[in-house]
Amino acid sequence: MRRAPTYREHPIPLFSVLTVNYNGLKHLQECLGSLRDQEFRDFEVVLVDNASRDESVEFVRQNFPEVRIVLSTSNLGFTGGNNLGIAHCTGEFVLFLNNDTRVEPGAIGSLAKAIREYPDYRVFACALLKYSNPTLLDSGGDTLYRAGFFMTFAGCPAAPFSRPREVLSACAGAAAYPRELLNRLGGFDDDFFLLFEDMDLSMRARHLGAKILFVPDARILHKGSATIGDAVSTGKLYYCTRNLVPLLLKNFPVTTLLGFAPGMLLNLGLRLLHAARAGRAGALLNGCVDGLRMVPRSLEKRRAILADSKLSPKDLDRLLRTGWFREWRSLKRGNFNLNP
Repeated sequence: MRRAPTYREHPIPLFSVLTVNYNGLKHLQECLGSLRDQEFRDFEVVLVDNASRDESVEFVRQNFPEVRIVLSTSNLGFTGGNNLGIAHCTGEFVLFLNNDTRVEPGAIGSLAKAIREYPDYRVFACALLKYSNPTLLDSGGDTLYRAGFFMTFAGCPAAPFSRPREVLSACAGAAAYPRELLNRLGGFDDDFFLLFEDMDLSMRARHLGAKILFVPDARILHKGSATIGDAVSTGKLYYCTRNLVPLLLKNFPVTTLLGFAPGMLLNLGLRLLHAARAGRAGALLNGCVDGLRMVPRSLEKRRAILADSKLSPKDLDRLLRTGWFREWRSLKRGNFNLNP
């Protein structure tokens, strides 16, 4: 067994790096090894294992004894696994980190620097880069357009995203939240299980007045969809469709939802055609049905969120991007440039 390195510089570390694992043995050496190699040391590592059937837990015990392992007796999904892990974190910030990532040298130190230099911001989104081609983004900050379309800027050149900037939402594949804010929010909404749970968390943080900063120097290489599969996997089609309902109903004003409606209906139709070609339209349609079943519960949560919201419709409108079609076309052509 290797001797555990010392991470903490203080009794309460700046970060608790929290990773949820489910049968991810093949990713853990690289992910945890990249954390061990960080020059910045003021963090602890917490790994929640969602009842993996591979040898993940024993591997971590033998090779990364510095990691605090939290065992779940069942697969709680991304939301439940992280919520379980938050209770075992002691850091000032919880840095959510997917297990299929490699943290680039200096990334966590850059995140700590951003926290010091941008005190008006409370949530920090790392730059997720394509593992197979780190010159391209995997997420440059989750974005919503006024036309109702989502964009993560996946596939865009990373170079134009070289400056810190405010973003609507932080992808929880690599994002840091103050632990006390997570406690106020009650963590992730377990109704999501996985997918869109991070945008929901970001939006609820915004309703409490938190601003979100994209930190380009906090570079994380991400393999992407290592657990749930690609865009037409059954799980992704189902949860993306189902979870869109609570995300929108809980967090967005009626006027904004009305503006979203045409674009989102068009997007749903296109996704249905894509799913049908792959022989998986049923997963998407099941997601629609189950999403509608979530409406009453989502409206109940909406009332509680909006009752004390500090996010005005005007402030939200400022965070929504325009020019969706122009930017989508430039992305497809390979000549995307980030506009203000």
